[in-house]
Amino acid sequence: MISLYTTPPIWGLPSISPACMKLETWFRIANISYETLVLTANDIELAPKGKMPFIKYQGKIIGDSTLIIEMLKEKEGIDLDKNLTSTERAISLAFRRMLKENTYWGMGYIRYNVEANWQIYQEVLASMLFGDTPKAEWEPIVAEFGNSTRAQIYTQGMGRHTNEEICQIITADFQALSDFLAEKPFFMGEEPTTLDATAYAFIGNTIKLPLVHPIIDNVRQMDNLCQHYERMTQRFYRDRLVPVQ
Repeated sequence: MISLYTTPPIWGLPSISPACMKLETWFRIANISYETLVLTANDIELAPKGKMPFIKYQGKIIGDSTLIIEMLKEKEGIDLDKNLTSTERAISLAFRRMLKENTYWGMGYIRYNVEANWQIYQEVLASMLFGDTPKAEWEPIVAEFGNSTRAQIYTQGMGRHTNEEICQIITADFQALSDFLAEKPFFMGEEPTTLDATAYAFIGNTIKLPLVHPIIDNVRQMDNLCQHYERMTQRFYRDRLVPVQ
């Protein structure tokens, strides 16, 4: 049994971390048995790369969702992309890199750099990391974490752009996904692949947030991406759906 250290579900999402949600979804598509261990402040010290997610596999702690998937492909002989052509594999990799290395930073900007959103999101972080700890104790720690993240966003480069420029850049990422998906049920055809696990996490962590930003509004208008999110949820997370009263 693999132990998956992940961030908790919230806002109807399996995880508020795209990387955590991607990895858990990959597990579910691949039909891999696992247990989830929800992040606490102490767990960060266990993370081999200082970030989530990470797993315990055969007694070893392994970090980074992309490297975890590659390791399990080799160790368990599971490859969601085995039926793809070399061209399709290249396209899948390019989109996944776009989401991880570019789109991710725009999503971080929405959460950390827009003050109204940060006021909401810091409460989520505090609840996730510190539980019922009084605000006076967690507030300076979370504030420092926010400052550190904003510094990373600036150093990476996304934070150097104006809000309007970031909206243009990140909306174009999602538009490219929408154009490629077109009318297909999944990005590479009739069955989900690694790209679907990745895109599902990023789409969900955009359209399901109770935050305000033009990027969120724009993606919510991309009907096929929203439908893809619902299709993936129905197929792989039915156990977590809340029954309609």
